[in-house]
Amino acid sequence: MRVLALATFALLLLARPAAAQNASAPGAMELYPTLEAIGVRLAYAGDANANATARLEWRPAGGATWTQGVNMTRITNSRWAGSVMWLTAGTAYDVRATITDADGGGVVTGTVTTRPNPPRVVTGRTWWVATNGSDAAAGTSGAPLATVQHAADLAQPGDEIRLRPGLYYQAIDTPRAGTPSAPIALVGDAPGVILDGADPAYLNRSDWRDDGGGIYSVPFSAVTKLVCVDSLMRLYRQATVADLRANTNGVAQGWVIEGGRLNVKLEGAISPVGHVVNVARYSVGVYVEQPNWRVENLEIRHFGTATGGSGIRVRAANGVVIANNYIHANGGRCIYINSGSADGLFEQNTLRDPRISTWPWAATKSHEEEITGVSNRGGRGNVIRNNIVSGLFDGLDGGDGNLDENVAADADYTGNTVTGVGDDAIETDVISGINFRVISNTFANNYSGISIAPNYQGPEYILYNTVVNCARSSIKCSLSSTGETWLVNNTFYGTIPGAPAVKPSGVYSNLHFRNNILGANGAACVSDDAGESATGNDFDYDLCYANYAALFRWKNTNYSTLAALRSATGFEISGRTGDPLFVSAATGDWSLQASSLAVDAGLRMPGLNDRYFGAAPDIGAHERGGVAPDAIPPAAITDLH
Repeated sequence: MRVLALATFALLLLARPAAAQNASAPGAMELYPTLEAIGVRLAYAGDANANATARLEWRPAGGATWTQGVNMTRITNSRWAGSVMWLTAGTAYDVRATITDADGGGVVTGTVTTRPNPPRVVTGRTWWVATNGSDAAAGTSGAPLATVQHAADLAQPGDEIRLRPGLYYQAIDTPRAGTPSAPIALVGDAPGVILDGADPAYLNRSDWRDDGGGIYSVPFSAVTKLVCVDSLMRLYRQATVADLRANTNGVAQGWVIEGGRLNVKLEGAISPVGHVVNVARYSVGVYVEQPNWRVENLEIRHFGTATGGSGIRVRAANGVVIANNYIHANGGRCIYINSGSADGLFEQNTLRDPRISTWPWAATKSHEEEITGVSNRGGRGNVIRNNIVSGLFDGLDGGDGNLDENVAADADYTGNTVTGVGDDAIETDVISGINFRVISNTFANNYSGISIAPNYQGPEYILYNTVVNCARSSIKCSLSSTGETWLVNNTFYGTIPGAPAVKPSGVYSNLHFRNNILGANGAACVSDDAGESATGNDFDYDLCYANYAALFRWKNTNYSTLAALRSATGFEISGRTGDPLFVSAATGDWSLQASSLAVDAGLRMPGLNDRYFGAAPDIGAHERGGVAPDAIPPAAITDLH
């Protein structure tokens, strides 16, 4: 169920001038909780001269002391927005928003409870499924069923479907809903529970016809978006057999359906005879179309035959938990959240592909293989945390909300690790970005780190992330992004020659950099090389480093020193320059040595970096001195795939 609270409020009006239309009159305050944060939207009337500001405070419900929170951001339709972060699940909080206006302002107070961690206790019966079971059996441990779908058709709220290890060439959808207190669970009983979408008829065929030039074919009348040979040789879809022969797009292998036949060309032009050829015959492995389902401990592979194909798809279903699954080699997204699905938890999943990131970027961009680990095109309040993503084209995303400001709003992306993807580690693209929070993630060795292209409204919070060794840049902004985005206490550092920390690809506005390490090798740390910056962008309290003639490039002008940059732009008035002195970048330890210029050199920003050790917050993602950054540490990952 979507949790939404409209706060009761008291208007404590401050002194007003005669021009009432310039005074700010607070309206209804909307509080939208996740597990560890609360998104706030506050309506107001008046303020015709737009001179007001707004800020948040919070406390445990009924507490004696208010804690200062973030300054709010003005968004469309006469509203302010902001987030309260670093909270505890299942706890009631008071939230106070204050509008300060020389013409007259006011205060609104409300109370809401953060979402509790979802229950994992079985309150109903357990339906057992095994590869040697029978759908005529009772579904008990001693008499298991044979098909997962039959068990799902029988399961009621509070029940659990438990799969014994084995290989299931099956798919499943969800015929009925669970409840928040009694979800329906689909769980692997032990490692080795595999849902496989491949058509068994094509696994081990010996009748592949040799068509010359390394191309082999068999009759084929179905549709598919995936051909994967053995476990690691995913094939690239070419447009025609002629393209397959010519290695079009720079890929010397592939597949195509033409002339009523499936044509394949394996790496090294070897014969597919004697190899396992996995051809997807189901589009979605687990199709969750009902609320309050939990899916855990499954391996899901070889699905995807149509648009929307995925390992797990959550469609119009709230309160879903997808946890600790291994999803790989699919002809579509690993996890696809869409059609307004809200308040879900997606955690500790391992999501990968064996080939996509190794293909040329131009071959996969705008192609069927341009797929993502977790794609959040759903509603508000989804939490994506502690997942491991590798080898795909994109790691994580939140987007496709150009017509609906609530798409992927009030979302938390925390503690995820994305490595080796062919494009962006995370995309916040085509999205209003209202209370979109990207916190304490590690994005390493990708083509690009964080893409903001575009964020329409904000506020978007990018905090305590380690974004390193990207071939293009740590931050990409483009497509007339105008939403307010706060990039605070991140480590954006490139060791690959020519890759800056920040590199736009189009017009952008309203990006605010504070307390970040901005580092590059063989390039300026910031490379606004064609003057893409529009309005509202600013930098301060950052540590800039580049072993290059230009330290900072802005609007097509190089600045070799911070003094020159300050004089020309007003940026980095309190910034620093020099080697950050990481403990060991070579081994992935991006924490700071004691003598680093970044230690105690940051700006204190209430609500964003409240916890620190020493005189002030350190610059970068890693606080030295034994005090962790402001995010709750991620839980231990037990899935070892």
